[in-house]
This record gives sequence, structure tokens and C-alpha cells, in this order.
Amino acid sequence: MIFLMILELVLLVIVVLAAINFFNIVFRGFAPFFSAKPEVIATIINDIKLTKDQEVYELGAGTAKFLRGLEAKYPQAKLIGVEYSWFPYLLTKIRLTKAKSKIDLRREDLFKTNLSRAALIYCYLAPDMMVRLSEKIQKECRPGTIVVSYLFSIPNLPWHKTLEVGGNKIYFYQL
Repeated sequence: MIFLMILELVLLVIVVLAAINFFNIVFRGFAPFFSAKPEVIATIINDIKLTKDQEVYELGAGTAKFLRGLEAKYPQAKLIGVEYSWFPYLLTKIRLTKAKSKIDLRREDLFKTNLSRAALIYCYLAPDMMVRLSEKIQKECRPGTIVVSYLFSIPNLPWHKTLEVGGNKIYFYQL
């Protein structure tokens, strides 16, 4: 009996979180929950060079695959994931806690996140979010900041280089 009540409560929470996520995607223009393929993440991580103690942001972190990959290669880097949707945030927070990860996962609106200390920013976001992101990056980020965007280019920023994985582009920008 208690087991069924707990199961019902868990299912109710899942339904509520899914409904919130659906609302955010349909009515607020948020990016749907998609993750880049492992070979894309590996290509980016192999291409970038970080120095000790640099701050790295993953905007729209989802499951924080990019940051988890970076954590293995750059354990000294300060890794910050920003995710607004409750469902992926909670799932990832549990996963990171279980793994004893030092990734700082924050549940907040990426457009309200202070990016002024970022050395590297990674994003895989919907195209309609890129215009606002471009303005934010140009306003907040310091010269030398590297921005990596998978699949969608960032308007009004000249890309530094592109790489292709499986027919899809990865855009690199350096401010």
C-alpha cells in the first residue's frame, strides 16, 4: 500500500515536470531537451585547450554531457552548467551528486546568468535563442572568451573556425 502511494507520488511529480517542460518549449520558446552525440562532445573537447582554474559554462546544460567530459580532462577548471527546465535539472543534479562531481549545476535562466568570468561557453540551443545570446555574449564576455555552438551559428558574431561531425557543424567563436 505504501509502495503504491509512493509510486503515485513519483509519477505525479514526473507528469508535473513534463507539463512544465512542455509549457516552456511551446509557449516560452525554450529549447527542447536534446543532447549532442558523444562524438560531437569528444571532437570539441579534443579541440579546445584550457588552462588551470578557467571558468567554463554549458548553457542549456541538460545532462551536462559536455561538462562531464571536460571534468575528466580538466579537473582544475571551474565547470558551471546552466539549465532552466526542472526535469533535466533534477535528473542531472542527482547524477552529478551520485558521481561526486564538482560541476556546479544551476537552475536559472541563461539570459540572467553572469558570463563575464567565462573563458569558454558551450551551447546547443534553438536558433531563435541565438539572437538574444549573441547580444548577451557581446555585452558581457571579455576579449579572448571562446564560444562553441553546436549545429546553429550565433548571429552577429564572426566565427573563428568550424568543424564538421557527421555532416553537422560546430561553430567556434573567439571574442
